[in-house]
Amino acid sequence: MEDTIFNENRKLKRQLDNLLRRARTNEQKQALFDSFGFEVISANTPAQLRDYVLFQMQARFQLQDVVMCLIDFDHDTERLFYGHDTDAKLMYESKLIILDTKADKEKISSLNKHPVLGVEVLSQYKWMYEKLEDIDSCNSAALLPLMRNNQIIGTLLLLSRDVNRYQTGIGTTFLQKLSAMTAVAIENCLNQQRIKEIGYQDPLTQAYNRRYFDLRFTDEIERSLRQGDNLACMFLDVDFFKKVNDTYGHHVGDLVLTHLVSLIKEQVRACDIVARYGGEEFAVVLPGVSLERATEIAQRLRKAVEVDTRLTCGQGGLNVTVSIGLEILTAINDKSLNTEQIGALLLQNADHALYQAKEYGRNQVVIFKELNS
Repeated sequence: MEDTIFNENRKLKRQLDNLLRRARTNEQKQALFDSFGFEVISANTPAQLRDYVLFQMQARFQLQDVVMCLIDFDHDTERLFYGHDTDAKLMYESKLIILDTKADKEKISSLNKHPVLGVEVLSQYKWMYEKLEDIDSCNSAALLPLMRNNQIIGTLLLLSRDVNRYQTGIGTTFLQKLSAMTAVAIENCLNQQRIKEIGYQDPLTQAYNRRYFDLRFTDEIERSLRQGDNLACMFLDVDFFKKVNDTYGHHVGDLVLTHLVSLIKEQVRACDIVARYGGEEFAVVLPGVSLERATEIAQRLRKAVEVDTRLTCGQGGLNVTVSIGLEILTAINDKSLNTEQIGALLLQNADHALYQAKEYGRNQVVIFKELNS
């Protein structure tokens, strides 16, 4: 009898110890999830959030990898997360997937609005992680929806080598809380960045303004010098723009400038800087391109403006054209100049080449280097 009671007590004690151990583990998990969740919420910029989610989350929760997939409803997600940082894009492109609402309809429709855990996630969503290294060692995964206002804005994919790490119905409460906080952080960061960028935009054309150009231009020169890359600077000026305003009115002139910026953006990359430098003059910075490539882009842009019907004014058909001056970073060989002086010289040379394009008859591209060769 006593042995039976003793065994029962020992069994109950083991059960109690297991419950206490599980409670302590859950408490530690909760503290870890809460701590990380608050850090994610406190992210001030999309770039900072990107680092928290894609790298710190991986390290903090001892995951093989983390992939974040976002639906680009406003067609600006890539720009907001990367800006003009092409290096960051190369580093993150396999871990941050941005889906286009039209081109990626099938993938978007496959995203689950409820957490999915287990081995089946790996087969169902292979397209989400197939560009990662060492994918064959993934043995379990959790797909967490990122929801805002009952709408899915993306997903988090957590990958583990441990086949038992993610199982259906286990630990979903912690994971749902984490994904909810991440979704709020994404929405907040992107909206804050959009508000910040409004202060950097020309209100008429939506090109960047002079203030933003001055900030970014110096950064791009420093980065190019540090990495040994080239950089091209273009000045564009609308030919006979005063005639457009005088003949057809300033409202038509405003439309010409707005359409011109749209056309410039169609011809250059997302990482390039397009800014309204003043009046009808625009500056374009092309990081990491050769003189040959920059000349090709400038000529293509000049021809595109010449034939674009959106830039034809009035019944008489006044075709708008642009003159372009071009200078590149590698043409400046004075080692005594600092970054700001190099920038000023690049702009001065590009502006001089633009002046020469006007003098030579307009609607053409002039390279400053060739003026002195």
